[in-house]
Amino acid sequence: MSLSLTPFRSAALAASFAFALAACGGANSSGSGDPADGDAPAAGSADAEITEGDGALSDMTVGSADAPVTVIEYASTTCPHCATFHETVYPEIKEKYVDTGKVRFVFREFPTAPANLAFASSMLARCAADKGGTDAYFVVLDALFKTQRTWIGSATPRAELLKIAAQANMTESDFDACVNRQELVDFLNENISEGSQKYNISSTPSFVVNGETRHFSSAEDFSEAIDAALADAGE
Repeated sequence: MSLSLTPFRSAALAASFAFALAACGGANSSGSGDPADGDAPAAGSADAEITEGDGALSDMTVGSADAPVTVIEYASTTCPHCATFHETVYPEIKEKYVDTGKVRFVFREFPTAPANLAFASSMLARCAADKGGTDAYFVVLDALFKTQRTWIGSATPRAELLKIAAQANMTESDFDACVNRQELVDFLNENISEGSQKYNISSTPSFVVNGETRHFSSAEDFSEAIDAALADAGE
């Protein structure tokens, strides 16, 4: 599966927001995502490198920095399978592994079609982090996934995203300034480039468990992979 990594420009976000729901295919910053879904990425081998901090340009992490296992999720706010994961699987993983200090969970955006909505919503969450840190980021991300069908399927998705922005105490002017921040667009494009080149990510959601790229079909598969990584770490 080939990926288009042509840089997406922030000026494009000022255009129409009227796009239909797309499948969770490969990232495509030109706005025409690959329709294939569920293809398992090739295994990676590089160690995870985490950018520390609470602002928009840092890695968004949950859990102890000393956890023996690091899980990086590459996902798109416009991907229905990513939303399902966060609604049905992630809470169990968080309770069992993250909250107990065994796993540090890192979320990285890998925008899929429709590109303007994927970028705008991801940037919104990033801007929330500038105002309220990592916690604010995940509040917005959770809202984006929970209401995904509403704002993607709306005839006025901008209005729906503004409702989510309000949850992070962001005004309409804050939102407009946010989606025109070129450094955030560049940051998301870098996530796409690194994910595809370093970890062979080609679909969402995909996961990197202690440097090995994985694709899971169930919560049980996920737990087995984490348990194996914990065993390898001597836990």
